[in-house]
Amino acid sequence: MPLSEKVRIEIFIPDLPDPIYDRILGEFSDELSYAFGGCTITPSSGKFRSASGVILPDKINILFTDTPFEWEKDRDVLTQYAEELLNIIQRALEGEEAILISVYSVHHVE
Repeated sequence: MPLSEKVRIEIFIPDLPDPIYDRILGEFSDELSYAFGGCTITPSSGKFRSASGVILPDKINILFTDTPFEWEKDRDVLTQYAEELLNIIQRALEGEEAILISVYSVHHVE
């Protein structure tokens, strides 16, 4: 079976009590669904080390979609799209860097 290249966009959104995070999750899941036909939201948890060295629990939602783009061919478009997503998030969170956007090539078996 041949492999087909796709580009995955992932947005890691903290699961925090502030309603802005729920709004961001809802709006970006709508955006990815509209732009690429659908998305997946996966709740997850982990840990992180605070600036003071304390290990703390970390709950997040991972929002992702696979796009029809090709990494090498469409890199400029993907960079621009990811930067625009990040700009919107930073404005909503007033510059706080709590959300990670990841973009990378994946291959599907077809």
